[in-house]
Amino acid sequence: MNNRLHPRIFRTLLLAVLLGSMAFMSGLPVYGMIPPSTLSQIDQPSGPVDELINANPETIPTSEWAQVQRDPQHTGYYPENLGTNFQIAWRYAFQPEKVFPQVQAIVSGGKVFVGTEMGNMYAINATTGQQVWKTNIGSPILNSVAVDGGKVFFGALDGAVYALNAADGTQIWKNQISTFQGFSTAPVVADGKVMLGGRNGVFYALNPDNGQIVWSYSVGSPILQTAAWNNGKVYFGAMDMRVYAIQSANGSLAWKSAPLPGMAFKDYWPIVHNGLVYIRPMGYGYVGISDPPSPNQVLDATLQQNILANYAANPQNYSPTLFRLNESNGEQAPMVIHYNFQTMNGATPPPCIDRDGYLIMPSWTPAGGYSSGWARLNPTSRILVDALVETGSNEGKGNQDETMNVTCSRNLILAMHIEEENANFTGYYNLDTRQWTQIPAGATNRQMQNNTQGGGGNPASIANGWVYHITYYELVARRTQP
Repeated sequence: MNNRLHPRIFRTLLLAVLLGSMAFMSGLPVYGMIPPSTLSQIDQPSGPVDELINANPETIPTSEWAQVQRDPQHTGYYPENLGTNFQIAWRYAFQPEKVFPQVQAIVSGGKVFVGTEMGNMYAINATTGQQVWKTNIGSPILNSVAVDGGKVFFGALDGAVYALNAADGTQIWKNQISTFQGFSTAPVVADGKVMLGGRNGVFYALNPDNGQIVWSYSVGSPILQTAAWNNGKVYFGAMDMRVYAIQSANGSLAWKSAPLPGMAFKDYWPIVHNGLVYIRPMGYGYVGISDPPSPNQVLDATLQQNILANYAANPQNYSPTLFRLNESNGEQAPMVIHYNFQTMNGATPPPCIDRDGYLIMPSWTPAGGYSSGWARLNPTSRILVDALVETGSNEGKGNQDETMNVTCSRNLILAMHIEEENANFTGYYNLDTRQWTQIPAGATNRQMQNNTQGGGGNPASIANGWVYHITYYELVARRTQP
């Protein structure tokens, strides 16, 4: 990574200039991480799967990864153990077509569904990798689909929302909602509705049977972030830097947050967990140890609690890039330790929820020095309590300035690196054996590769013990059992 040092400095300086300009205009602090030295001691289904993705993550069939991060809360949790014998079963290259980096492979009914920037929707056999069907809609598709009731739902840049037959790709319905401003968010399917926000600043709920608008709510600002749903409310951030909660039954406003600091809500999705909405804006800052830490500082409970106490007393000195809002009223919940690592040119990818209800977050590694990795955040104590590295080593580190996305299974944490030419950090951490295993890069067709990763990345999807991931415009399927 030494040959990447100069570009990283350039990107950091450029982003600092941009943020400094925004901070000057908004009156917000540019950088607020407090160095520790300044702190006081303070089985595949054969047919359509109906109404399964409203369920608790534990009750969704393990053959289904039917929308972004598996469930409407976007926990990214697969409730069974994976094997550790990762073997590539097949690859499907989309070149010369491009797949937008944040598009996650969606698996349902034995097929994998992926849309492309050239307007093609693909259905690939989940076991063989053979193309089942391809449908062209004539407009770029910039996010993931959702599948329910034998229908494939998605929005496109032409301003229409589509439902295709999951079996053969024929169009069931199309609702041309907007003419000049389209959709770049993925739908969330819950409460008997297909819900997504548009670039025109309007959030829509559609009837899944015929595509008719059930209700709509205008926020007056572009909606570029995929929504999450839980307990009758749908949650999303808009470009006015507010988070909105809409009643999914009738489209009325439950609450909207005060404006939150940051550059944009344009990436990924919120996560809903234990009564809180976790959301990450694009920005440059965090609440944690700012200097490269000394060994064993990262998980030091007293040090972390002192940092949180300092934030509570002096929030103006910080620029957080993760917020927790109460589901009930949108008020901010107490801050948690978090870092803005494993990202490039966008928001830090959201965490996944592991088997113990902890959030998998980027962090410094315990060995100290300028090295990032992954840790488990206890949402109750609000501090990092465990590092995903092998005992006595630094194995399991991430990449501070390149996009990595996480998915949780019962026994493994999958960290997927949008592969670059001179590094590969994709791998998994075994919670039972406490070992880190690197997975060889899956892409073979490097045509049209892009090393800037400006559009973010996509987490792995899991179905029937198989792992699916899109890298370099290529869909890679891996078995995990012998």
